[in-house]
Amino acid sequence: MRLFRLIGMLMEPMMRYGRYVWIVAIALALVPFSVSGQQSKDGIVRVFSCEINGRPVFGDTLPKECYGRAWVQKINGVVVYREEAQPTPDESARRREQARQREEARRETAKQKRQDDALLERYSSLEVLDQRRDREIAELDKAIGELRVDEERLVARRRILDGEIKNLGDKPAPDDLKKAMNYADEELAQASAAIERKVNERDGLRQRFDADRRRYLEITLPVSEKN
Repeated sequence: MRLFRLIGMLMEPMMRYGRYVWIVAIALALVPFSVSGQQSKDGIVRVFSCEINGRPVFGDTLPKECYGRAWVQKINGVVVYREEAQPTPDESARRREQARQREEARRETAKQKRQDDALLERYSSLEVLDQRRDREIAELDKAIGELRVDEERLVARRRILDGEIKNLGDKPAPDDLKKAMNYADEELAQASAAIERKVNERDGLRQRFDADRRRYLEITLPVSEKN
């Protein structure tokens, strides 16, 4: 009777807390194997490995030679963890440069996309682009023509003043004539500079329209015609 009573006393907590008792029992059973890192009685094998100069290095714990290198942990031949190698200073610098180049390329692509969108918004068709180019260049040609007329007038005025100086012979030129000649020279220089600016503006405008036209064709040309 005492034996049956003792068994009953033991079975009651087992029935009530049986799940937890089994978990604790299993955890205690696995402790020796997890600590040793060697083959356990149930066949679990843990291996740490890395490669040094093409030579594999193994251990049931991470070998010191593998510190700072890429290594893996396997359980029964299956990789359960992988550690990447720490980059060298040269590798870190190369990665930073590659990241910088990727970011620069991304910014350039975004910039080109904005420019293309603005180009398509500015010109609804290639004919519209050509018409605007011809109109703006014609306006500059007209302005250049008017400046050249002024330049010719100033050149003629300067010749008249030169003739007056020659007519004086050996006599000194009066002050008002000297002032007129200096003023004519200044006006002539300003007129020539204004013509040069307008010519450069026209050349730059033509180059810009040519570039816009080429890009417009590139982004509107069907894919089948680009190949």
